[in-house]
Amino acid sequence: MKKLFLVFIMLSMTGLYAQGNNKNTKPLAGKKMVIVISSDQNEKAGMGITLGLSASKKGADVTIVLGAKALKFALKKGKQSIFLAKKLTHREILKKAIKNGAHLQVCYMCAKALGLTDKNFIEGSHVVKSLKIFNKIYESDAKVLSF
Repeated sequence: MKKLFLVFIMLSMTGLYAQGNNKNTKPLAGKKMVIVISSDQNEKAGMGITLGLSASKKGADVTIVLGAKALKFALKKGKQSIFLAKKLTHREILKKAIKNGAHLQVCYMCAKALGLTDKNFIEGSHVVKSLKIFNKIYESDAKVLSF
């Protein structure tokens, strides 16, 4: 009986250890986050984009919305500064976020004012009208961050 108890304890601890060290766990799975970025400031926008990347890696349902001057970060072409914290451009970070499941929405009104369409933006981004953005923001359990 004592040996059986020890085997049970060892198996239980092994399971707990494996569960705690499983790199496939997604601690933010089921969570929703909307990150609205309108600033074209390197550090400010970079922080928002990087938070979106991190949350998407951890399993969150992330939507990054770019508006106003921040549209430039999702353009296919054009020189971009490096965001020093990641040593990547904002465009490169956005591509990684999309690859990790994040949704990238570009404000339709802002794009239209600049004469831009879906074709001007990186793959995986979508030019959307305000109602689609509002719907994401007003989802009952979505957390919203603004930069």
